[in-house]
Amino acid sequence: MQSHLKIFLSLSFVLTGCATLPPAIDRATAAPELRGAIWGIDVQDDSGRVLYQRNAHTLLMPASNRKLFAASTTIDCFGFDHQFATELWLDGTNVVIRGGADPSLGGRWAFDRDAVFTTFVDALRARGIRAVDDVIADPSMFDRTTIPGSWKFGNLGSDYAVPVDALAYNENAVEGMAVTDPALYVAQAFRDSLRNAGIEVRGMTWVSTTPRTWQERIAVMQSPFLSQLTATMLKVSQNLYAEMLFKATAGTYEGAEDLERAFLMSQVSIDGSEFRFVDGCGLAPDDLVTPSAVVALLRWMNAPQRRGSFWDLLATPGEEGTLHRRLVPLASRLRGKTGTIAGVNALSGIIAGTHGGFRYFSIIINHHIAESSAATRAIDAVVNAIADF
Repeated sequence: MQSHLKIFLSLSFVLTGCATLPPAIDRATAAPELRGAIWGIDVQDDSGRVLYQRNAHTLLMPASNRKLFAASTTIDCFGFDHQFATELWLDGTNVVIRGGADPSLGGRWAFDRDAVFTTFVDALRARGIRAVDDVIADPSMFDRTTIPGSWKFGNLGSDYAVPVDALAYNENAVEGMAVTDPALYVAQAFRDSLRNAGIEVRGMTWVSTTPRTWQERIAVMQSPFLSQLTATMLKVSQNLYAEMLFKATAGTYEGAEDLERAFLMSQVSIDGSEFRFVDGCGLAPDDLVTPSAVVALLRWMNAPQRRGSFWDLLATPGEEGTLHRRLVPLASRLRGKTGTIAGVNALSGIIAGTHGGFRYFSIIINHHIAESSAATRAIDAVVNAIADF
């Protein structure tokens, strides 16, 4: 008798919830400032049952929601525990620093230049080397397309649109401006570190972009685990991390895009007509995806065999990241990914239900001319409606 009562109450909740959610979302999206905007919304439960949809299969610009796909592809390719190696080689009397796609070198976890290169300096000292000729940077793991052609000209030169190469240092920016040649920037920083350590640099500092085998590898610096790198990429929406990690899967954008498409279609079961990505971070206005595809990916991320792994990588309300000041009362229940470029605001994520299970949502607003704050208020109202039902 009690079990039948529980089933009845559960069914009553589901029917009532489904009936009340659409009008609650419709009220939240009725902000006058966003009257002319295109809303894309998809809300589903664990079973894939649709709780609300509006333009769910319309291709929209996702902004940084695109990073959800890049992160999943990279993790599928390498695994959560993968580390990227930056290597020191000797080549006659020259030293070579070869990049392995670590976006964190000299930034985020380390701000002391000399401390960054301690492992390399110690390796040279252990061999009794007190002078070198040239300092060479080798970023040949990547091809020479360092700026995605789809990025808008007005973004170039800023610290959120830096050149992408297999070597990076200090997130490829100085005082808010992008460096023009990341590999050379690394070589110059290493040269200065050598000189400060008392190792003479007698020759030039230059970049070798042709793949080749150097004479002897004498030291390796490992990046943090990929789980830590993707957490930075997703929580604070770091564009360089997204671009480097995505491109590391193949060494070229074309190869990375092919790998991603195969992964999304075969493993996540997303129809190939529901997405098109042309960079790794979502800065390009040519990136397109449907809210339904985003929800499919979120459900894949939070499937029982992966549950908790991706949850920890997404932004948490009230903590470091893009949800620091948003939706704080939902901190224990919500993990999400924001997205913002001109005329676009988005938030997609996972909400733990108050009656068990999870809710998966993607909310993308395109073609609006309102202040970004107005768009985020409306989006947060939608999320609260989902969380309350």
